[in-house]
Amino acid sequence: MGRAVVEFLITEHPSLMTKALERHYEAIRRRIERLAGAPLRSRSYDAQGDFDDVAALVLSGSFGPWAAHHSAALARLGDRVMEFEGPVLGICAGMQLQTMFAGGAIGPRKPLLVGYAPVEVMDDDGLFDGLGPTAMVYEHHAHDVSAMPEGFVVLARSPSCAVEAIAAPDRRWWGTQFHPERFTPQHPDGARVLHNFFKLAGLGGVVRRS
Repeated sequence: MGRAVVEFLITEHPSLMTKALERHYEAIRRRIERLAGAPLRSRSYDAQGDFDDVAALVLSGSFGPWAAHHSAALARLGDRVMEFEGPVLGICAGMQLQTMFAGGAIGPRKPLLVGYAPVEVMDDDGLFDGLGPTAMVYEHHAHDVSAMPEGFVVLARSPSCAVEAIAAPDRRWWGTQFHPERFTPQHPDGARVLHNFFKLAGLGGVVRRS
């Protein structure tokens, strides 16, 4: 059997992908791969193929509005993700997709939330292990979760966003409204969140600060 592979599903609509965005997502892929302890393979969310050789899924964020996506393509992705039996991490738009796939709802927020901000850890569930009661993470989102799906719990919140992180323990799903991949030496908490996810996924994970 080959080495475990993590699938990095890019949720950006293909029609909106530019060379600059391709470089952006490739840089994210490399950054997350350094923490995963396993190869990270990227593809568009609407690409054909199954997850037979995949140990874990990571659903990316997205700059494009939800109106730019084809509902049929999102429905197909939802079917595939719901059928996948391994661990899943949703980042920003990826967490919003998890919410919708499982029967919850999202809604627009104003103003757009951008920048590093503290979130209150309500239940570490392993995802916030080692971070204490507050984590400093990067925010960039125009939508929030407005209705939680059945079987999900809120792991973190902030004054500006009631649902900053979620988990569905029975599914082994985790999601963050913030961007853990946007960590720096001054703000390393996102790296710890990613490390913890891959540890929960059984891939070990590597702790890095930059």
